[in-house]
Amino acid sequence: MKVSELKDELLDYWVAKANGVIEVHVVDAHCLVDHMPWKPSINWSQGGPIIEREGINLGHSLEAGSENCVAYMRSGRNRQKGLTPLVAAMRCYVDFKFGEEVSD
Repeated sequence: MKVSELKDELLDYWVAKANGVIEVHVVDAHCLVDHMPWKPSINWSQGGPIIEREGINLGHSLEAGSENCVAYMRSGRNRQKGLTPLVAAMRCYVDFKFGEEVSD
């Protein structure tokens, strides 16, 4: 699956994997890490520290389309878009760790 298409609990699952978490569970459309909800793609208290630690830059794209938030690594690589800054940043992080595609 293309990282640019990841969203919701599937995006959160791959962010956990990128973060080095071994046991990640998706139950009833919720991603759980250590039996706790893990939603870095919508929760700034979870996604924000990843953005800061990894040096992910956020911005807005002037390109046509509904996903106008962009994120990229300090190096300028691994550019990803999203409906929100957190979605774009978490896609960027997964792309940085695993490449443009992940297994389904």
